[in-house]
Amino acid sequence: MDLRITAEEEALVFRLAELLDAGTRPREAQLVEELGPDVRQQLEGLKAKGWILVLEATGGMVITDLTGPTWKAVSSRRDVGW
Repeated sequence: MDLRITAEEEALVFRLAELLDAGTRPREAQLVEELGPDVRQQLEGLKAKGWILVLEATGGMVITDLTGPTWKAVSSRRDVGW
């Protein structure tokens, strides 16, 4: 897992955590609609760095979960009020 992520990727991780906590498996197309086309590159970066788990589907990827270390990072940041 590559621990170096951009500020934009970090913000996306927290958005993905919100959606996953709510029981949603966000699709790439939904995220593009909500956050803009740059999200595709951020998703690819997070996937390559080992931060997210995805299924490749027709029409783009589906984010199925965050990796264990990612959930720990999100949880620790939430504890300090991020």
